[in-house]
Amino acid sequence: SMEAALEFSKADVPVMFFGMPQPGATGPVTLAGSLVVNNAEVLGCLVITQLTCPGAPVIYGAGIAAFDMRTLKRAGGGPEHGLTGAAAAELASYYGMPSIVGGFVSTAKTPGAQACYEKFASGFPPVFSGCSMIAGIGLLDDCTTLAFEEILIDAEIVKMVFRIAQGIEVNDNTLALDIIRKVGPGGNFLAEKHTLQNLRREHFIPELTDRRSFEAWIKDGGKDLVKMAKEKVKVILQKHHVQPLEKEAQKEIKNIIKKAEKDLVAY
Repeated sequence: SMEAALEFSKADVPVMFFGMPQPGATGPVTLAGSLVVNNAEVLGCLVITQLTCPGAPVIYGAGIAAFDMRTLKRAGGGPEHGLTGAAAAELASYYGMPSIVGGFVSTAKTPGAQACYEKFASGFPPVFSGCSMIAGIGLLDDCTTLAFEEILIDAEIVKMVFRIAQGIEVNDNTLALDIIRKVGPGGNFLAEKHTLQNLRREHFIPELTDRRSFEAWIKDGGKDLVKMAKEKVKVILQKHHVQPLEKEAQKEIKNIIKKAEKDLVAY
């Protein structure tokens, strides 16, 4: 993989070094200890890259999830993954590098409650640490399975997390003292221009989350989150039309593939 990274670096293509020590197995059981191992791996690769190709763009990566001693499996959806992702993002920031970590990951085998709470736990911390990129959207079974409906559910989770990270802005507009005086006691703000201007910026507007009454939900079939996501996937796939590549691009790609096939045969 280092040889491949150097070839990309020669072409000025950004490369990422994504350490994945598992605390308790391939790294110290302590999160700090495994972060040390990951940091050494990434910085070691960075030095080799820069000595070979000075100035080559490099991304600091980490996917440090706990090793489950009962199942002997990586626990990608655990809170440890979120914590180490946040720490790795801060280390990358310290070194002045962009970062990519695993997050919004789950060990659940199918979309559902476990997937939702694990993805929140593993994705929330790195967002708050200012991570440049987070990988895990749509993935299940610790990144071995991709589900279209999970992509939509994860998008909902991500938007919620980003809204929390946005925080509460405090200024003359958001304090809205003039509007409060105008409406007065007992009034409402539904028809105010201020509401229209600030609604989408201030409020999370869900696409899947059902906020209707129980009666309305039952009348509409009582669909759970996964069923709603599956139905939306079908609509997207039916309506979406893939834009074809330009003919010149298609020709160039075919030429690259032919050359690669010849090189592989020669090798």
